[in-house]
Amino acid sequence: MNTQLTNLMQQATENLEPVTPDLLERSVAQGLRQRRRRTTLLTATGAGAVLATAGLIAGGIHLLGSPADAAAAGTPVPLTKPSASIKPSAKTPPANAGQVTPKQTLATLRTLLEASHLSLSKSETWGGGDFVGAAYVANDGKGAARVDVMISGGGEGNPCVPVRQGCTTLSDGSVLFTSKNNPEYSDGRQAQYGVVSNYVVLFRRDGRNINLTSYNAPAEKGQQHTRPKPILSVDELTTLAKSKAWKLPPVSAAKPTTK
Repeated sequence: MNTQLTNLMQQATENLEPVTPDLLERSVAQGLRQRRRRTTLLTATGAGAVLATAGLIAGGIHLLGSPADAAAAGTPVPLTKPSASIKPSAKTPPANAGQVTPKQTLATLRTLLEASHLSLSKSETWGGGDFVGAAYVANDGKGAARVDVMISGGGEGNPCVPVRQGCTTLSDGSVLFTSKNNPEYSDGRQAQYGVVSNYVVLFRRDGRNINLTSYNAPAEKGQQHTRPKPILSVDELTTLAKSKAWKLPPVSAAKPTTK
């Protein structure tokens, strides 16, 4: 019995990728992007989610008919991994004074990309208030590919605490985290679609941050890559992130997340 268990464990682990600096860097980048996608989902659908949850709980109470059963019916179901390309709600809440809007962020992204002599199509925006996102499909004549930006008023953990590969401290105290050629899938779909991305986070001392991602495909997932490498390099994304053209939201009162 023990011998069989040992053999099974060896078979299960023999093909695992060893923990290397490159693997760690890709894992950190993927974790940061997933965290911001979760924030995006909550920002874009917060009111709707509250109403939907209330409806589910009320329906559970009506159908099950007992407090114990109602509690079980109201247990949250784990969400699937949200995408950065979440469609905005039909009605975007009006921005308060000093807040940045998705429309403003999209306009800034357009100005910066056009200055890089890229043609643009398929714009997209999401969020509002202290977290906004915008994206374009850009083309330099060598293949159309997605470029997106997400800007936050804070509440996320500093990607360079602790300091790791890809981290640089700038003269103003901000930190820059960069990661390149990150595969979008961790399974067989990576070979099927071949989508990779470059990723940059400029994290300011007050917690506000600018996140830019460049792909080698028109979409983050579900479409074939159109070029060998992302349309913008890490250095080009870094230049965009450092631009003074971005309008930032007020500093968020939210505490940094730990997950």
